[in-house]
This record gives sequence, structure tokens and C-alpha cells, in this order.
Amino acid sequence: MKIVPEDMEYPVFQKEFDGKRPSWETLTPKQQQQWITDMATYAAMIEIVNDGIGELVEAIRQKGMLDNTVFLFLSDNGATKEGGYLGQLMADLSNTPYRSYKSQCFQGGASAPFILSYGDAAKNKMKGQICRQSAHIIDVLPTCMDIAKAHYPTAYKKNLPGTSLLPSINGEKIKSRELFFEHQSSCAIISGNWKLVRGSRNEPWELIDLSKDPFETTDLSAQYPKEAKKLEAKWNKWAESSDVFPLENKRWTERINYYIERNPDQSGKE
Repeated sequence: MKIVPEDMEYPVFQKEFDGKRPSWETLTPKQQQQWITDMATYAAMIEIVNDGIGELVEAIRQKGMLDNTVFLFLSDNGATKEGGYLGQLMADLSNTPYRSYKSQCFQGGASAPFILSYGDAAKNKMKGQICRQSAHIIDVLPTCMDIAKAHYPTAYKKNLPGTSLLPSINGEKIKSRELFFEHQSSCAIISGNWKLVRGSRNEPWELIDLSKDPFETTDLSAQYPKEAKKLEAKWNKWAESSDVFPLENKRWTERINYYIERNPDQSGKE
């Protein structure tokens, strides 16, 4: 499919393994077998999903609804390193060639494949092609509304983020904009070719030139401090206006228990 160029040199990420990234040969036979079993199970799950989508499309076809249907398929954002040592190794493999994992705003935790296809094949102007324009999950609702020719209530429209991806689906360019991210205190902003990102509120910001370094291997913040500060100010402004603060990096269960104890009337039991 030419998603990744054949001659591309894959990055080797060491930071995530404290500088001691293991190789296959360093694993014990038991670990190797467990990896094989787990990855085979994962592959089987993907095959079942694929079959299920085919059955869904066929059912819609048989009902005579295919030409009036639009299919959207969005993967989850990055493989998770949960599951211990082997879990992290498998996540590292699944996210290749991108850096880091789900829950963080590096490309390995924020990138996801997205497929939009009309049931009416004649409307798929980019059939067989890959669109490489940047998009965000916030764009899905505006895109669906655009396809349906629906209108968002004017009184609330200023609170509707995102933009319609319909132009890019039709082979056109969408208007350039800045994209913002935050998850469990991992933060990022993408502005043009620049990306400012940090793994958590306790880690320093890193400045990445995505046009030359899409796998986020080189921090340029010391080389371009003004650019880093400018993007940080933009991110802070967005965070203030979007109620992102205070940043929270407690683990999931710890966070739930903390806020239940702090706000017992908001436990969700009623």
C-alpha cells in the first residue's frame, strides 16, 4: 500500500527503555513464545474485525441502503504499553516507526489511521489513494454534518471545534490550522511543520520539525528557543480557554479514587 517507503530507515527508540532497548535474541525462550502467542491472538482479532466489517457492508447492501451509506473507520490512537515488559515491546512494534505509546501525545500515541468510504463507489474520488493531510478527532462531527448537509445550532457554533474533512476526501486541500492535544498531562501543539510536545507535566517540552523528523527523534528546543516559547504560549492559551487545567498525571485508578474521595456527591452511583 506504500504507507511506509520501502527504503525508509526505521528509528530505534532507546529512551523508552532507559537506553537498553532489548533485541529478540535477549528474550528468554518463554518470553519469545509468549510474544508469538500474544501477537498471533492480536492478528486473529484484526482478521475477525475485518470479516465483521465485510458482513456489515454486505447486510447493508442486501437491504438496498448501500448507496445512501457512508462508512467511517477509525483506529484507536496508538498501542498501549500496559501489560508489563512484553506488553511494552509489542506496543513498540505495533507503533513502529512512531515514538511512544497510547496516553502520550507523541506521534505513537496520537496518530491513527482513518478511512472514510461512500457506499456509492462513484463518490470515492480518492479510491486507492492515501490522504496525508493532518486531521483530528474533532473533525469527525463537522465532516458528518457536511456530508449530511446539516447545520449546527448557531447559538452554539462557536463551541464546535474542528473542520470538515470533505475537501480532503475529494482530493482538495483543507485550510491549515493549529492542532492541540492533552492527555493525562502529556501535551502537544502542531503548528505548520513544528510540533511542541512533552510526555507529562513533569517533563520538558521538546520542539520537533515534523517535515524532517516525523518520528520525533531530535529535540530542537535549545536551537530554536523563541519558537518553543511561542508555541508553549499558544498551548497555554488554548488550555485556559478549553478548561484543560489543572493538569493531572495520576494513574487512572488512582485518579478515580482521588476524585471520588474529594467529591463523594459526584461518584456517579446516582
